[in-house]
Amino acid sequence: MREHPNEEILRKFITSELPSEEARLVERHLSMCSECRDQVDVVSARLTLQLLDSWLRPSYDEAFDRAADRTTECLANLLEESRSTEDLLAELLQEPAPLRRRRIADGERFHSLKLCQLLLARSRDAWLLDPAASLETADLAVEVAQHLESGRYGSSLVEDSRALAWAYLANALRITSDFWRAEQALRQAWCHHVLAEGDAYTQAQLLITTSSLREAQGRYDEATQLSERAISIYRDADDRQLESSALILKGMILGQYGRVEQAIPVIREGLYRIDPIEEPLLMMAGTHNLIWCLAASGVPAEAQKLVDINRHLYQDFGEINLTRLHWLEGKIVIDLGQFSEAEGLLTEVREFFLDHCMWKEVLCSSLDLAELYIMIRQPKKMKEILNDVIPMGEALGLPGKVFLAKMLFERASRS
Repeated sequence: MREHPNEEILRKFITSELPSEEARLVERHLSMCSECRDQVDVVSARLTLQLLDSWLRPSYDEAFDRAADRTTECLANLLEESRSTEDLLAELLQEPAPLRRRRIADGERFHSLKLCQLLLARSRDAWLLDPAASLETADLAVEVAQHLESGRYGSSLVEDSRALAWAYLANALRITSDFWRAEQALRQAWCHHVLAEGDAYTQAQLLITTSSLREAQGRYDEATQLSERAISIYRDADDRQLESSALILKGMILGQYGRVEQAIPVIREGLYRIDPIEEPLLMMAGTHNLIWCLAASGVPAEAQKLVDINRHLYQDFGEINLTRLHWLEGKIVIDLGQFSEAEGLLTEVREFFLDHCMWKEVLCSSLDLAELYIMIRQPKKMKEILNDVIPMGEALGLPGKVFLAKMLFERASRS
């Protein structure tokens, strides 16, 4: 949903009059838009007042009385829950981190669907900006989801929320290089998805999350197939923004697979469908992947021009994304023959990832640096780096990267 829903759509959403697919789009929009959540409060209050006013009329019968009573109670609960969710989260985050899960388990007030949705939105927003914060909020969302009551929200919605919470946790674990736990979380997500009777948007999110993990594990064929299934779902739903995100993911997978000529048009198609004002972070990520593919396809000068033109995209998205830009520049200037600058950039990048415990990034940037040391004939430095990262790759469960590291080490030993 690219535009804010109008008041009539919100009214129908509140009173469960929307078709299920449209209601799902509105629910997703509300999870990301505080302005529309406030508007829901206003509409809910107005409906409640209308029902209260109807009680003053003598013509209603007992059946309507009972129905109005139940509806008013539901609307009042929705209004109260919406207003208090931000305060509830603030209260939860005031607790020391080790005590937050216990606070959720012991406090019925925290067993709130809106709190779960808010935590998921916070986790998603932090995926590319603050992986540690994303992991923490996803973990809290799982705890809240586990305590949601089917009698209050309905079993399908509860199971769907649990599926999403576990999927977001899996993605945060992937980003922080904990691939084994990410795999376990994904299994939980798919199990809850089956119990929820299969919401299409949730299925697509699970496909995207699984695809991203398979890419990180080097299982590129499987990752590509999963991303294509997600693209198909979003295309059928005419959701251009989510389709664009899935296209960019597919292009990135193809690029990592070494199929950069195929990757470039896929990423371009994804970028074409993005609204850069509404999705600036996605615009930055897609542009980054496109430049990476151009560099890998043997046109480093063109890639460098695109870096210079699009450098501003990175400015508002934190030190992690600026470091990714420097990493990309380091790879580009190697191909331009600027080895001293490349060594400085890649060394700085590797140290940043080490400081932030981003182990897959440490491994990959170390391999780039090792390849540079082969080119400039410094095998001793190369061996020092590879001695550290080979056991790291084995611990992460990345056999493809370990194989490459061992091949480079053998080359250095023969030098």
